[in-house]
Amino acid sequence: MHNKITTALFCLMLLAGAAAHLLLPDRIYSESEKRTLQQKPSVSRQSVFSGEFGRETESYLADQFPGRDSWVAVKTICERLSGKRESGGVYYADDGYLIDIYRSWNGAQTTANVTALKTLQNAMDEAGIPMLTMLVPTAARILSDKLPPYAQTANEQSVLDYAARRGLRLCDVTETLTAHKEEYIYYKTDHHWTSLGAYYAYASWMRERGLTAAPLEEWTKECLSDIFRGTTYNKVNDPLAAHDTIDAYYRSTAHTVNYNRGYYVTDTIYERSYLAGRDQYGVFLNSNQETTVITGPGSGKLLILKDSYANCFAQFPVDDYAETHLIDMRFFRGSVRKYIADNGITEVLVLYNIPNFTSDIAVARCSR
Repeated sequence: MHNKITTALFCLMLLAGAAAHLLLPDRIYSESEKRTLQQKPSVSRQSVFSGEFGRETESYLADQFPGRDSWVAVKTICERLSGKRESGGVYYADDGYLIDIYRSWNGAQTTANVTALKTLQNAMDEAGIPMLTMLVPTAARILSDKLPPYAQTANEQSVLDYAARRGLRLCDVTETLTAHKEEYIYYKTDHHWTSLGAYYAYASWMRERGLTAAPLEEWTKECLSDIFRGTTYNKVNDPLAAHDTIDAYYRSTAHTVNYNRGYYVTDTIYERSYLAGRDQYGVFLNSNQETTVITGPGSGKLLILKDSYANCFAQFPVDDYAETHLIDMRFFRGSVRKYIADNGITEVLVLYNIPNFTSDIAVARCSR
């Protein structure tokens, strides 16, 4: 009798959800998951017989189900109570960490990206412009001791080894980050490193170039948010998850920041309007922009070819250069080599986290 009641209640909930779905408009984008949601699929003979229509319909119903975020939270709570340590591409790790799961790399894309960077490095060598590549390991690598027993993760070292064999000059920050793994160098609910982790990588990059970074004590530390929950949290919507802290470190605030060739110009590298929303990591350099140019009190011009890991990193070298340029290849459609020549770039740093580097098709355009 109890099972029949449970089944009946479950069917009623599904019917109620389906009825509500018919009355409510479809959502285009999930702010919490930071992704575009599946829209109503179109029917065609080919899509039906290939199975594509069925797959898209299943995704559409799941994405557009009313109260989706709440149901994900309920699912997460039930899994945690049952002792499950993995859900939705996330490991429930020790000390409250939610760590993204990466189990494999795109070998063909990795090869294409390494080849493109080696071509760019050769061109920089001919022009007498120093270039280094920093491929940043994830929390799954550095904080592996916090993962559940027998957790399976991709071999990040293999990517670094391959890049080195192909002749890329690497600034490998694995050892540096591992030495500081007991500190707060990765967010607990987001896939990025923290400002502290980025500082240690900056200090390692400086050493690689024969220089010494200013000690951390010389930087002003400011807490920008203590209620941050990031992209990894959004995958599981765990109401029991910790809140992260976003910190800024700076030695001066005398900067002019020019986004996308004058589209938006401001006097700070911290775009604080993001702190009122859900994408708080966007406070660093206005999230992801095609081009960013920051003036500083130093000398020379640095170009960082980057993903979002560099947004946090850039707060450290901006005072070392007269100009710090950042290009996000996902949005940039020009020639990197022409940009370097036109803007008098004197040094190049390529900075990606390893999973992004192995999957981002835009990196292969760096050689142009």
